[in-house]
Amino acid sequence: MNLLKAMFNKTFFPEKTFWKMILSFSIPIAMQNMSTAILGIIDVSVISYMGETAVAAVSLANQLFYIVSLITFGITSGASVYLSRNYGERNHEAMRKTFSITLIFSLCINLLVMLFCLFFPYKSLGFFTNDSQTIKDGAMYLIIITPTFLLYSLSSSYVAFFRSVKQPKIPMIATMVSLGIKTALNFILIYGVGFIPAMGVAGAAISTLISKLVETVIFLICIARYEDKEYVFKLSDIKFVKPKAIGDFVHKTYAVILNESLWGFGISAFNAIFGRMGNDVVSAVSIARQLENLGNSFFYGVAIGACVTISCSIGEKKIEEAKELARKYALAGFYVGFGVMMLMLAIDIPYVKFFFSGLEPETQSLTIWLIAIYAFYMPFRALASTLIMGVLRAGGNSNKAMLYDVVPVYAWSLLLGFILGIKLKCSIITVLTVMLFKRFIKSVIALKSVAGGRWINYNDIVD
Repeated sequence: MNLLKAMFNKTFFPEKTFWKMILSFSIPIAMQNMSTAILGIIDVSVISYMGETAVAAVSLANQLFYIVSLITFGITSGASVYLSRNYGERNHEAMRKTFSITLIFSLCINLLVMLFCLFFPYKSLGFFTNDSQTIKDGAMYLIIITPTFLLYSLSSSYVAFFRSVKQPKIPMIATMVSLGIKTALNFILIYGVGFIPAMGVAGAAISTLISKLVETVIFLICIARYEDKEYVFKLSDIKFVKPKAIGDFVHKTYAVILNESLWGFGISAFNAIFGRMGNDVVSAVSIARQLENLGNSFFYGVAIGACVTISCSIGEKKIEEAKELARKYALAGFYVGFGVMMLMLAIDIPYVKFFFSGLEPETQSLTIWLIAIYAFYMPFRALASTLIMGVLRAGGNSNKAMLYDVVPVYAWSLLLGFILGIKLKCSIITVLTVMLFKRFIKSVIALKSVAGGRWINYNDIVD
């Protein structure tokens, strides 16, 4: 009996040393993402007192930043696998080469999107809604925050660097400082204090820009003080940025970049569906997502930790250790997701009533229902993210990860969301419930692939 119990615990409950490793590495990543999520909640909460139109305008304008942030995340996530392996191999020149290409590539992509949003803000927002006032307010917000695109590419590249050298506390601190600054500026600039006039939506945009600038400066200071200078990017490393090197980088990481880009476009298309269901729906979904993003922070730390830790093990040629870590991280992801589900359900009503009392009662009630739907799918989202973002990418199987992540978005969620929400005029509760079923589909497919042992690309390791 004791033997069976020991076998059961070993199979389904990772040992304490593993959880300690998660706490030491993944918690700072989770805290950084949590800070960003809290920032989103405060943003929407403060703006909500200006009404549903203001919430919809800022939320939809941020969709453009959301798209470019996902493309950037794809670039840096793809790079993280190789940065972590380079660090595991102690190959500092290869690491600087990877970083220099990552930085320049992400800057170029962000510059292009920034210019598009700057010159065509009304057309950009017209994709998401046909409400003229929402487009007008959103365009003003979008024009002001466009410089943050370039700042984000810088900060994201350094986040990938610090995580790859197992220094996740630095991004956490930078983000938390940015959170504090943006929170204070939100209250001052949106509603006005003393001689500072109330700026409304424009004030929210200015506070976003200033806080992102401060965050980037913190990263630059920390990288200048980093001890192992041989790993740090130098201006002379631009010599690595050559057409062939960029081609090799894209060849290795295109699946991750394409994954995040297509996923981002798909999620933005969700908002185009929601935007045509009314401003109350956009507001309710936006508020519910802010709490979901807070929940996501917990298991994103697990997923990113899995990618870095497993990549380092593979870089050190410890393949069996990497396989065992994959199993443990999958279990940890699901358990964390289940805990997040219970937490979201527990704070659902108080969260809406406390932070968003300025909204109409009907919008508040709708938001409470949507949060419950997001919460129900959280264990499956956590498991799928850990397996796809963490295990499969670390194993160099980014192509498979892309298919598992993107195909359900388009073949299931978008198709059924369009039919139910636009054609059949179903309620958002029905539409969202059906659309989010993709998370269950993704988790089952990814779990089957990893459990079958087909997640390590040995050709990629040799290269």
